[in-house]
Amino acid sequence: MKSELTEKDLVEQVQDGDLSAFEELLRAHSSRLRAFIAMKLPIPHLIDEIAHETFVFAHHHIMDFEAGTDFGKWLRAIAFNLIRKETLRFKRSSKNREKFLEHFLVEQATRSAESPESPIIAHLEECLDRLPEQQRELLEHKYKLAESSREMARFFGQSEAWVRTTLCRVRTGLRKCIQAKMEQAQPT
Repeated sequence: MKSELTEKDLVEQVQDGDLSAFEELLRAHSSRLRAFIAMKLPIPHLIDEIAHETFVFAHHHIMDFEAGTDFGKWLRAIAFNLIRKETLRFKRSSKNREKFLEHFLVEQATRSAESPESPIIAHLEECLDRLPEQQRELLEHKYKLAESSREMARFFGQSEAWVRTTLCRVRTGLRKCIQAKMEQAQPT
């Protein structure tokens, strides 16, 4: 029976609160939307993620859509904007990693040679080992995975302010821990 409904009918039903009608729209447009995304951004996990985000956005904003117009075109416009957002995020992230690497290399070149056997490195590793698992994981997301505060907040189920505050506290704690270990190691 549902297959006899037009796209306009399905959209109107969704706007009236019928979730099963949205499932029909999803089935009707899913493969074409994924193909569109794959043509623009051929990265398998991003195809799924952007398709999912597109449908979520469309569902949340279904009241903004005018029934009777091209639903597929609206979905592709949403996906295009999400692709553009992801591309810009990736460029920023890459640029930040390059700047960090450059900064790190310059700092290493101007410092006294800190080898992996250096006491500071050993103290840092000891201090890192003392951190609770969640704090170590937070540092990994920030420095190893180069994630933004927003991405980390989403992963940890916290606010961006929590992420920034916690990172600040963890770094301060590490600095104090290293300083204390350096002071203990100095001969008196």
